[in-house]
Amino acid sequence: MHDPYIGFKEQRHFGSLDGLRAISILAVIWHHCHTFSDQSWHISAAGAQGVTLFFAISGFLIVTLLLRERDAHGAIQLSKFYARRAFRIFPLYYLVLCIYIAVVWIFERHTNTGQEFFNNLLYFATYTSNWFVSLEGRVIFYFVWSLAVEEQFYMVWPWVERHLTSKTAFMAMAGIVLMVGIWQLFSSAGVAMAAKLPLAIGGGVLLAHGLHSKRGFALAWVFLGWRWCSVAMAVLCLALLAYPFKGGALLVSFAFVFLVAACVIREDHGLALPLKLRPLVYLGTISYGMYLLHMLSKNAVQRLAGAVIGSHLPESVLFAATVAVSVCAATLSFRYFETPFLRLKSRFNS
Repeated sequence: MHDPYIGFKEQRHFGSLDGLRAISILAVIWHHCHTFSDQSWHISAAGAQGVTLFFAISGFLIVTLLLRERDAHGAIQLSKFYARRAFRIFPLYYLVLCIYIAVVWIFERHTNTGQEFFNNLLYFATYTSNWFVSLEGRVIFYFVWSLAVEEQFYMVWPWVERHLTSKTAFMAMAGIVLMVGIWQLFSSAGVAMAAKLPLAIGGGVLLAHGLHSKRGFALAWVFLGWRWCSVAMAVLCLALLAYPFKGGALLVSFAFVFLVAACVIREDHGLALPLKLRPLVYLGTISYGMYLLHMLSKNAVQRLAGAVIGSHLPESVLFAATVAVSVCAATLSFRYFETPFLRLKSRFNS
């Protein structure tokens, strides 16, 4: 009988993660295409948790790759890690930021919102908007707070993994997750803090360490290794999103981590078939472009609808049209702009 742990360690590509990324970006677009009310919270505002799912994926995947690199080569080469991240993230990000500068200059430079955008440019350019840009009201380019969180995670945590033992790094992150969780649960600033120190990334890091360890994997297999666990975790996530309550956001973060765990601990899990459907895999592949371009796409759709029919589109129609335009824009970006940089990125693979 094949050892599940050996199968996990030999797995070079986790087939379900692209599908989860696709769900993540679709949820975010759904959120940004809807207005909110107390009655519609669960169908609109809950889409914001797509970012939480992506954080869980990122924390797990980045640290898993780092741990495997150390096992294979005896050390983590941070220069190569940062080269790979730079070629993947910087080119499209700064191109889109330049597009925003041009668009805001043309259409909104005389408005207070437009002026505020230019005042915030330093923070957008340095991936610090989650700390220094208020997300209250209408804020142009506000959605990149989540990418700022990712970049700060990349800047700090790989150094921890490089210089500490796996056990010490695990304990350090466990302590951080515990303190931040208590802070977010009991502090009046908990919601704002979630945009700066999201628990899902920490949970993903802990998951990576747990599954990398033979003992940790064996323990996880007992609880998460049954085939239909991924379905159960997905149902749990949906239930937590549909019926929000105080402290529920913390549980959602950990539920997403367990969902990721159930999807990577074995490749033949219960959600494998739908998550590996070609359309979802493709959306996951171009999800970074969709993320950066979806608000431009949404605004273009709204302006076109206003010019043609003279009224606002229903939110479901706006969502569908925004997804369609985002996919087209991200496809062009991926094929003709991002791919050359991805080829350069591959030169720095370990």
